[in-house]
Amino acid sequence: MKVTFYGVRGSIAAPGKDTVKYGGNTSCVLVEPGDDTVLVFDAGTGIRGLGELLVSDSRDIYLLFSHHHWDHIQGLPFFRPIYQRGRKIRLLSNNLNAGDASSVLDQMSDSHFPVTGAQLQAEIEVAPFNDQGSIMIGDTRVSTMPLNHPGGGSGYRIDTAHSSLVYITDNELFPPNEVQTAYPEWVNFIQGVDLLIHDAMFVDDELQKVRGWGHSLISQALQLALDADVKRLLLFHHDPSRSDAQLDEILADSREWMASHSAGIEVFVAREGESYQL
Repeated sequence: MKVTFYGVRGSIAAPGKDTVKYGGNTSCVLVEPGDDTVLVFDAGTGIRGLGELLVSDSRDIYLLFSHHHWDHIQGLPFFRPIYQRGRKIRLLSNNLNAGDASSVLDQMSDSHFPVTGAQLQAEIEVAPFNDQGSIMIGDTRVSTMPLNHPGGGSGYRIDTAHSSLVYITDNELFPPNEVQTAYPEWVNFIQGVDLLIHDAMFVDDELQKVRGWGHSLISQALQLALDADVKRLLLFHHDPSRSDAQLDEILADSREWMASHSAGIEVFVAREGESYQL
């Protein structure tokens, strides 16, 4: 399984000289399980660049949305494959408080965008999950768990015959209000995966100002990876104000913390353009 990052920021795109190294686009991750399947997680601004590559690729595309907040859907109108006649694109989302996966096209209306969803030429359909919140896509099993995030959403686990991946963004591990998925449930859902991509938007001293916003602390993501015995952790969904220098420091501190706990878990900070082979 190959994983490539096209957008790693949260909330809003953050281009500029201070974000060149890690990138300024909002969430978009390409996952290729190795069975001629194309899975794309979220359609933030990073999906525009991915679309330039996929437009010459004939494979069906599965778009899996963690949720439908702007920073996870705002790149979709600029994703070239949706304008290709006959191109098969499947939309998937789960555990949302309102609407289904097709609602991501609602942003393409006369008042917001010059091309409406009805004018798209690709064959766009919703692929439903079963009652257990999972689906088989080719030889790949996709499972979901509800996010602790305003408005709902899903974390995803991908299992193939040879590797496993979990993608959890916009998730507050210890929310102050109603808990959709408790911490021990996350540990069980993630247990032993080859790669965990997890929301790590804030540092500890920012907590009091952001409790209830639906995001996790970097320290919490590290502890989760340790408790779930994962092989690799990717810190993801960076605060748009976080500079490259600050992310370098976060990476160094995170690796030091993990080493101090005698864990062999590899820690990385998600970076646009980087790929990981599982």
